[in-house]
Amino acid sequence: MLVRLLCKQDAPSFHSLRLCGLREAPTSFASSYEEEVDRSADVIESQLATRNDRGVFGAFEGSRLIGIAGLGRENRRKLNHKAFLWGVYVAPDMRGSGVSKTLVAEVLAFARSIPEITQVNLTVNANNPAAIHVYTSLGFEQFGRERNSLMVDGHTYDEVHMSLHFGS
Repeated sequence: MLVRLLCKQDAPSFHSLRLCGLREAPTSFASSYEEEVDRSADVIESQLATRNDRGVFGAFEGSRLIGIAGLGRENRRKLNHKAFLWGVYVAPDMRGSGVSKTLVAEVLAFARSIPEITQVNLTVNANNPAAIHVYTSLGFEQFGRERNSLMVDGHTYDEVHMSLHFGS
């Protein structure tokens, strides 16, 4: 398996896998299939544009994109020591094989390479123990629970807030 930063040439594969995730696991994402299905190629390519402090990573089996995870960064001066993990998704047939842990570990290595970033935060559906286990195994700690954070098809879902601090 190869894990690397995605680039604009990966936009079609990224968009396809992202839409699969939004359809298959709508309670795992703040965004929805309906919000992203009609995104233009330019918007998707811009999302994948190379930046020195954020990006979208992909896990590949051969030429097939099998997992994705994004690292964002807070933009405000008082908050930009924090990054956030977003959009983690692994193709259903590849789950249980360590893809998500390897992928997130690579994202965290990238975050650690940026001296100004001292922590990475994430939110995860409280009903997703497998994801919570992966994040905990990588050093994330829970610091809160937001009740009724997401509403999908009239049902609400709690989200667990987790954080990983680097160094001091």
